[in-house]
Amino acid sequence: MTRLFCYSFALLGFFTLFVATTGCQPAGLTVQPVTGTVTYNGQPLEKALVTFVSTNDLGHGAYAMTDADGKYTLETHAAKKPGAVLGDYKVFIAKTISVDRNGKEYIDDSQPLGPSGRPETRHLVPKKYSGVDGTPAILTATVQKGKNVFDFNLED
Repeated sequence: MTRLFCYSFALLGFFTLFVATTGCQPAGLTVQPVTGTVTYNGQPLEKALVTFVSTNDLGHGAYAMTDADGKYTLETHAAKKPGAVLGDYKVFIAKTISVDRNGKEYIDDSQPLGPSGRPETRHLVPKKYSGVDGTPAILTATVQKGKNVFDFNLED
């Protein structure tokens, strides 16, 4: 529950962004395989949320969580299968944790909370990659027919 809560809290905002981009599409969407690796300052970035937001009017989006090696495989919620719809995307990558007022990782409901009375979110990679607070996307990708591999090397 401890880590799950931390990551769930952080993912809530990004899930809202994702739902807004997927809309109500038919389950028969054609998607293409999309994989890649995310690194931060040269190291694999584990448990980072990778979100592809479509730049076209169709509103399809895709998302993934990186594994211990920083690898991800996108899934399009509307298609109910791995991959992404053909097209251009803004890419957002975020990794956050929740911390108590002493800066320690939030563990459970008995831990002291931040000054606001709830856990505070700490970004573990620069916000410029996450789209938080309306930050424009600096990462992009174009999904084409066939296998697509997009590696992202994030730096401070």
